[in-house]
Amino acid sequence: MRNIVLIGMSGVGKTTIGKTLSKVLDRRFVDTDELIEKKTETDIEKIFSLYGELYFRKLENQIIDELYQEENLIISTGGGIVLNDNNIVSLKKNGVLILLESSIENIVNNIKKSETVRPLLNDERDLHIKTKTMCDSRKELYLSAADFIVCVDGKSIDEIVYEILRKCVKINS
Repeated sequence: MRNIVLIGMSGVGKTTIGKTLSKVLDRRFVDTDELIEKKTETDIEKIFSLYGELYFRKLENQIIDELYQEENLIISTGGGIVLNDNNIVSLKKNGVLILLESSIENIVNNIKKSETVRPLLNDERDLHIKTKTMCDSRKELYLSAADFIVCVDGKSIDEIVYEILRKCVKINS
């Protein structure tokens, strides 16, 4: 069975949705950022501060190269996964890419409530502007990578999961 890969902006809810989806489908859940942290034995924030974004993207690509060969996974990706075409090509070989979309306001609220440190969105003073700028710059990449789009605004986790399942059934039939 093909992997279900969740893509979208940081703070859109990929990890939360992915964990619920994995329980419903009884599939293994993996988060690419968590795998990078395990592999390097350090957190994402430290990787960015010590080695920079380019090094992080290299690690991210290595993780994707390992993951796409597996089956029956629910994969939550980092928000910048679409910045490297090779990641998308690899993930599409054995996966259905679901873009989770949300309003900037919803993403900013999620980031503020979350304990997750997001190195590219860590300044609360300019969070709305930075989030909008990042979202605008990645929008076309997300849209071109996605097999399906699910808007998460105003929906419960169960409603979002149900919509993903409906869309995945269509692709498998």
